[in-house]
Formats: sequence, C-alpha cells, structure tokens
Amino acid sequence: MSPSPGWPQPLQAGFRLFFPLAGIATLAIMLRTVAILHGGDAPAGNPFTWHGHEMLFGYVAAAIAGFVLTAVPNWTGTRAVSGLPLVVLFLTWTVARIGLWSGDAAAWAIAADIAFLPAAALVASRPLWSGGKARQWLPVGVIITLGLANALWHLGPVINAPALPSRALTFTTLLVATLIAVIGGRIIPAFTRNHLKKSGASVEPRATDLRDGLAIGASAATALAEIGAPGLVAWLAIAAGALHAIRQFGWRGLRTWRDPLLFILHIGYGWLAIGYLILGFGMLSAGWSDTWALHGLLTGAIGTMTLAVMTRATFGHTGRPLQAGVVMTTAFVAIQGAIVIRLLGPVVGPQAWHVAGVLWSTAFLLFLLRCGPMWLRPRVAA
Repeated sequence: MSPSPGWPQPLQAGFRLFFPLAGIATLAIMLRTVAILHGGDAPAGNPFTWHGHEMLFGYVAAAIAGFVLTAVPNWTGTRAVSGLPLVVLFLTWTVARIGLWSGDAAAWAIAADIAFLPAAALVASRPLWSGGKARQWLPVGVIITLGLANALWHLGPVINAPALPSRALTFTTLLVATLIAVIGGRIIPAFTRNHLKKSGASVEPRATDLRDGLAIGASAATALAEIGAPGLVAWLAIAAGALHAIRQFGWRGLRTWRDPLLFILHIGYGWLAIGYLILGFGMLSAGWSDTWALHGLLTGAIGTMTLAVMTRATFGHTGRPLQAGVVMTTAFVAIQGAIVIRLLGPVVGPQAWHVAGVLWSTAFLLFLLRCGPMWLRPRVAA
C-alpha cells in the first residue's frame, strides 16, 4: 500500500529513514573506535563494550527497525508506516546516540536508548492487531526482547554487576542470529526458487521440513542458554552451526553465483553456520577470547545479512531492478574481506583490526552512495 502523501521521502517508509541511519551509524562507530585505539577520548566505561553496544543497538537496531517497519505493512497489505511515528522514532534513536557518545551518558539518553526498540515494536505491531499471523508477530517479539537486553546492558553499572553488559551483548548477538535464521529461512529459498524458475533451471530449493525447525530451535536454545545455562552455550552453538549447515544444504546456493544480490544472502547464511561453530569451538579452546569467537556471528552473519537485506529491500521497494551492479558487488566483496581479516586478527596481529575496519567502512560507504538517491526519490513506476 502507498504511504501517506505530504511527508518528505525519508519519512515515507521505515526503510527510507532507518537504512541510511544504520549505514551512517556503523561508519561513525568504526571511525570513533579507530580514534579511541589511537588515544582519542573514549565514552564512559569500557570503550570496547561501548563499541559492541553501539554496533548492536545503534547500527543493527536501526537496520531491524527499518526492515520490520517496512515488511509488516507489506505482509498485511496495509499502508506503510510514515510521518509522525517515524519522526518520533528518529528523535528517540538520535537522542540516544548523542547522549551515549558523550563522556557521561545522562539519564535522558539512557531512557531514550531503552525506549527506542519497544517504541519501534509498538509502531510495527499496529497492523498486526487486525489479523496478523503468528509468524508475522515473531519479529516484533524479538524486537521487544532486544529492548529488554538493552535495558540489562544499562542496568549493569547501576547494580554494580560488571559482567552484565557483556552477557547482555552476547545474548543480543545470539538473539539477532536467531532472527536471521528465521527471516533468512523464509526469504532465501523463496528468492532462489524465483531465480531458478526465471533462468529455466530444472531444479529448485528443497521444501521446508524438520531440518528447518531443528536449526531454528538450536539457535533459540543457544540464546536462552546464555541467560540460564551459560555452561551449555558452547555445545549448543556447535550443534546450531551443524544444523544450519545441514539446513542450508539443498537451497541451491551455488546456482545463484551469477546474481550477486541473491548469492550474498546465501553467503550470509553460510556465515551463520560458520559463526556458531567458531563461537562454540572458540569458547572451548584455551587462549581464544569469547569476544573474538563472537565475531563469526557479529561481522560474518549479522554484518553480511543486514547489508544484503537492506540493499535488496531498498532496490525492491523503490522499484529498481534487483541487480547488484558494480558498486554493490564491490561492497559485498569488501565486507567479506573485512570478516575474514577480522577473524584472522589473533594470528595476523593488531593491524588486522585496522584493515578490517577500512574494508567494513568501504562496504557501507558504497552502500550509502548507491542507495542514497533511491531513499530520497519516489518509487520508480513499473
């Protein structure tokens, strides 16, 4: 359905506002982190915990909000969220970022940061009250849970629980990975099936079966174990990695390599399986930090999938051809380089972090340059 007339293009749909905010946020976070590593002023508390928080609750939260605020109206056939609700969400997200980037986060900034995700869930859920299906409610429930995890991150210093922020970030990473498993399993086989039919192939992705439920269940169990049984996280992560690899087998991903906009989704889901395995074996191995082990999921699965989905959604919802082109293909290659080099950091040394940061920033700068005109202009008529 068409959005309400009269509002500027960035306020006409969730993706037009929050996808550029996500891209700008991750670039700014990366630049600020590099500055901190070179002796720049750090936010209050642990600067690396701040980095993790902003990547998840600044960048990823904006990307998820843009996706859900756009997808739910599309699923339900209702008018796109536009206008005043987006203004309120924008101000809430922005106030939180301004406050949390200062030396001492004030109570108003913390309140705004905690409020953003529940507010986004409330706005996104309105069309579902008139008859949304259970699976359409799931992303909204995940957003609410992410909001609770964010509140726990802020609660740690208040109750003198120094380990709580780190645990909250790990739980958030595992919860976002679970959301990727759900959404990825819905869109990747469907897009692949359409691609194969269009190309005249005689095969198609396998039908949904028990493997899908087992893989998603293992992801959910891994996230829940971080809260209630952390000693099981490593073993559940290994099981989840194996199950996601088994799940992806049969999706015919290699047949899509000529279509980078689709192939990158398969690559991102592949990182989901690899990321769980790295996390599990990394946690069980002496000498490897849990933070490093999480980056298979953080940079690999979450980084790749958010960039891929935001790009494809932007192209599709603005009426552009679903073709990556040179710019976005280069961005996809750059982010894969960033992932590999970041994971090789313990072997290569500190310089790997800087190279990975440059490649990551390159990918998202290209994303902003390519998609920026689409966010600012009306949808192209079919």
